[in-house]
Amino acid sequence: MEKKNVQEFLQLGRDMIEEEKILEALEFLKSLEPVDEYTDREKTVFYTLTSEIHCILSNYPKSYEFAEKAIQSAKKFDNSIEIVDSLLRMGRILISMGKNKESMDFLEESSEILSNLKQISEKDREQRMALIYSYKGIRFYNLGETIKSIEIFNDAIDLLKKWDSKANLAVAYAFIGNSHKLIGEYNKTLNSISKSLKICENNESPVYNLPKMMNFFGKGTVYFFKGEHQLALEYTKKGISLARKYKDSAFLLMGLINVGSIYQQLGEWEQAIKCLKEALHIAENLGMRHILIFGNFFGVYINMGDITKAKQVFQKIKQLRENEKDNKFINLIYRFCKAVLMKMSKRTRDLGVAQVIFKEIAQEKVIHIEITQWAILNLCEMLLDEFKETKNIEVIDEFSTFLNRLQNAAEKHHAYPMLAETYLLEAKLSIINFNLKKARQSLTKAQQIAEKYELKLLAIKISNEHDKLLQNLEVWEQMKKQNAPISERIEKVEINDQISTMLKKKSAETPETSAETPLLLLIMADSGIPLYTKIFNNEWQIEEELFGGFLSAFNSFSDEIFSEGLDRANFGKYMILMKTIPPFMSCYVFEGQSFLAHQKFSKFNDNIHESEQIWKKLTSADRTGLVIKDDAGEGLGKLVKTIF
Repeated sequence: MEKKNVQEFLQLGRDMIEEEKILEALEFLKSLEPVDEYTDREKTVFYTLTSEIHCILSNYPKSYEFAEKAIQSAKKFDNSIEIVDSLLRMGRILISMGKNKESMDFLEESSEILSNLKQISEKDREQRMALIYSYKGIRFYNLGETIKSIEIFNDAIDLLKKWDSKANLAVAYAFIGNSHKLIGEYNKTLNSISKSLKICENNESPVYNLPKMMNFFGKGTVYFFKGEHQLALEYTKKGISLARKYKDSAFLLMGLINVGSIYQQLGEWEQAIKCLKEALHIAENLGMRHILIFGNFFGVYINMGDITKAKQVFQKIKQLRENEKDNKFINLIYRFCKAVLMKMSKRTRDLGVAQVIFKEIAQEKVIHIEITQWAILNLCEMLLDEFKETKNIEVIDEFSTFLNRLQNAAEKHHAYPMLAETYLLEAKLSIINFNLKKARQSLTKAQQIAEKYELKLLAIKISNEHDKLLQNLEVWEQMKKQNAPISERIEKVEINDQISTMLKKKSAETPETSAETPLLLLIMADSGIPLYTKIFNNEWQIEEELFGGFLSAFNSFSDEIFSEGLDRANFGKYMILMKTIPPFMSCYVFEGQSFLAHQKFSKFNDNIHESEQIWKKLTSADRTGLVIKDDAGEGLGKLVKTIF
């Protein structure tokens, strides 16, 4: 083959890859073999392109083989764009093989050579710079450096958009979405994944296999953490289906482990075991460690109450630990499982050993946030059992100490569903100690976290707990006066049930919601003078004393709510939500549940702040002292009619 023809054919192969004709490109490159008579530069291009195709097809050993040949050929001639491509390809495949440290040397070298190349087009330079950013982003993602990953992927996206690199854009958005997932920013996760899915839509080329699978597994994980398990199951199964179709064993393994966890949450033990058995078979074929799968098996059998099988799995975990004594993760799982078995034996000596192990895990550096959480929750459960036996108040103090540890760990590691639950647990502990104000503050914090991270089911649960507390304030005050036994308080507040739910030993009940009955909506100046009033109920319109009584009590409510960091109070049989929108205050009075009322009230306040027309009216009313009329056709009246 003539030199000119070789270069033309290699360019044709490159064009086919850029046109996303991956399988056709592979067959075409095979037709160009043997390459013995090619120049070193031509060999480098051939090997680099072939390596890229095998990487796209998830054949990583083959991709590495050709990347290595490309590097060897590239060493024989001076720096050029072909060398940059070969280094980039080696960096990418090393990342795919989990060799993140080694990959960085190749990425840095490719970047340095690229920056010094003079006679190349802006497009060639920026396209490769975008790939360098993307590969570094994947590397940081794999290393758990999530913020760095997001930042560098955003740099890549600016260049990828410029050159309309759709497949690489889909990958970038998929990784950004999954990065946001790791730090609990679920709304941003779903937003980025939606962008990736839109690019992937109706594109069947293998270059979209990776982002498609990442998108479905990413959405599945988000819904899992949000507690929406049926949606989690739906999207994870879609990811598994693609992994089977594309014969990607690594993603299939991950998907099976994930769906096994979902079935475990749903209490569908046999389905969970079936998925984990298939995952174990794949892991064995891939020569991968089984520790995470065995850990999941152990959890399923414990929750099933099958201690015999749990012990059998524990023996396998013990064997893995003996083979890799320096592996901190394996050692952590071994110790945790040992403590769980000791706890379940109920013998005094074993219970003591379990407490010691759980305390050690709770106090040491976090290796795996979920195991740290489970260790602390198990310990808290044991402390409550100990208190019931001993009535030693120091045990409750110790419970509080470890609950704070759990709270700090959840916040540091962005485990926001757990963080919201810890504040709910803290509220229950405060109620037990008759610190009702702190209980309400903790419930408000829990609600804010759940709503910020769009944990709808958890937000409903917390809101209902807050309502329940407000409705029973007089009962708790009476118990405080009578100094009711602490064991009675623990039982009444159902703190054990809360811990069991957090440990997944008890299925979380789906919280119910019901629409409230609106009574009164107010916007007031900071002086306390009403600027806008909407009365929904004739009872409040007719009984001026009732309305006047509420207004006279308003200042005390507002002081309590705003100074103590609360979001609600009660006024007789009515519930009150209040919010500052400086320099104004808004207030919503209603009967019934708070959750849906809170959603409407928040939307109302957001619209007030965003509407220039409404804001001008409020400012004018505050300045002139003229009350805004309730005109349902425009402005505030129309907004109220739309929302409430």
